[in-house]
Amino acid sequence: MGFWGTLITARAERLPPALEAHGAVVRDHEGARRGDGWRVFGIPDNLLGDSLDPLLGLVAATSSPVLTAYIADSDHGQVIAASPHGDPWGVWLDRQTAYAFERDHHVMSGASRAAARRRARDMIAGFGCPPAKATRHAVDWAAEAGYRVPPAPIRRLLRTARRPGLGGRLRLPSARYEVAEDLYFTLLDHLGLPRAPGSPDD
Repeated sequence: MGFWGTLITARAERLPPALEAHGAVVRDHEGARRGDGWRVFGIPDNLLGDSLDPLLGLVAATSSPVLTAYIADSDHGQVIAASPHGDPWGVWLDRQTAYAFERDHHVMSGASRAAARRRARDMIAGFGCPPAKATRHAVDWAAEAGYRVPPAPIRRLLRTARRPGLGGRLRLPSARYEVAEDLYFTLLDHLGLPRAPGSPDD
């Protein structure tokens, strides 16, 4: 059973009241432990839903950029980010896997494969922006957070996908695709957010 819920990264020494009301907890495991005042919080549901108000409120409360991701069963995620001086932006984590799950859901619900593919494409297109554009937003987000980062590692991560074909299916299940939380924590690395002293890869 994978993780379902929202990960929120903010510059906050303690749990912000806006998150406490949602039952958020500090994530304290490999990848989540950060330095320079950053904390990763977790909420067991979709914090944003149809409204960006919680995200924008957290940006205002911390006077700092905030990066969130709704994770679906550790398979894929939807990143939404905002900062005091930049527009909110979003991008898929492993968009190919998100597409495959949505397509297969519609097929199992009785849709034709052509209709299922169309609906999955529409879902992917209806959220966020393509990896190249999201990379530019991410570099700007990092700059506002105080970090100068190269775009190439971010772009590669946002293009991450399951290994296609028979070669992918022959691998062990744990090695067939990237766990969405790990992609999120690696994105934090690429955005320049330092690991806490003593954390792995610090």
